[in-house]
Amino acid sequence: MFSGLILLSVAKLTKDLAADNRCFHCCLAVLLGIVAQTWLSLLLSVGLLIFSVSDWRERSVSAGWFSGWCSLLLILFPCDWFNLCLLAALVGGLAIVSHGLGSADVILIGVFGGVLQLEIALIITFLACISATVHWLVTHPSSLPLISHLAIGYGCVQLAHGWLF
Repeated sequence: MFSGLILLSVAKLTKDLAADNRCFHCCLAVLLGIVAQTWLSLLLSVGLLIFSVSDWRERSVSAGWFSGWCSLLLILFPCDWFNLCLLAALVGGLAIVSHGLGSADVILIGVFGGVLQLEIALIITFLACISATVHWLVTHPSSLPLISHLAIGYGCVQLAHGWLF
């Protein structure tokens, strides 16, 4: 049910992207629609999809909308603030040293650590790194939209969680 609605919305959002990017985001919409079984997973899936398209198109996201979405997640769902701060500090330090991560990427990984479990957030980040590496090896872009790869990692972890547990 949710996957059809999410797929229709992504068709509207991606109309000005290249054909291969539209195909990527339609596949991502199907994956995120499949794993959207609870209110938390639905809000995460919709937000990840919207900000993935924005990050892919502009290589940035709107700070106001993104922080509002993250705040909504942190207000509505139980949050482990220690995990959030720990991941944000660790990944934020890596971002400062490497100059490779944007602030939205750091915040999103921190939110994953707070709303989901710390271990799950680390697995999502690891899968996002693998996905981004494959993307870079195939296309050699000048920059990578990490939110898209974090969305892939989240979808894969949620899909595996549904099969394994």
